[in-house]
Amino acid sequence: MTPAELDSPDYTLLGAMTHATLATFVVEWFLRRGSWVTRAHHAMSLLTLVAAIFVADSFLQALAAFGIAFALLFVVILPLHEALHAIAYRLVGARDIRWDWSPRMAAVWVIAHEFVATTRGFLFVALAPIVVLNAMLIAAAVLFPAYAVLLLFVLLVHLHGCAGDWSLLNFVWLNRERGFATYDDAVAGKSYFFGRVR
Repeated sequence: MTPAELDSPDYTLLGAMTHATLATFVVEWFLRRGSWVTRAHHAMSLLTLVAAIFVADSFLQALAAFGIAFALLFVVILPLHEALHAIAYRLVGARDIRWDWSPRMAAVWVIAHEFVATTRGFLFVALAPIVVLNAMLIAAAVLFPAYAVLLLFVLLVHLHGCAGDWSLLNFVWLNRERGFATYDDAVAGKSYFFGRVR
């Protein structure tokens, strides 16, 4: 499927997201329009925070671990997160994969230029770094208890660092009956979301 095929009577534009103002989309679909998807995120975040505090020896240890985790988010976790998105896009067939970033938002994202992803492919791309990185961090916290506090705080900041992915997952869920399809336009700096006309 191509973007031109979505410009037909069979599809309707459900919405668009401007990459440079991703925060606006996140506020709308992560904070204002909740569902079980966003509640699952909040529950995981709360459980992770409680676990990190529980295993910490002191407040100072927890504070130091949080500071290091926050730094690791930008230096290690964010590049890995976006690399997993890029790999997932490749696996579902995208070829023109580009990277973009916003220093103002301190955010980096992967764009599959003009590649149309339907529900299954899009969910695979969106969930790949969430599932892989979170599973690795949880496993590492269990296997290396001496670093559990740090690893749990890394997990916590990763959960919040990928709020954009969670807002997109929530958007897909709330429009699940519409035959979801999406594509990125790297030139326009936008992502477009379509649903089938009922």
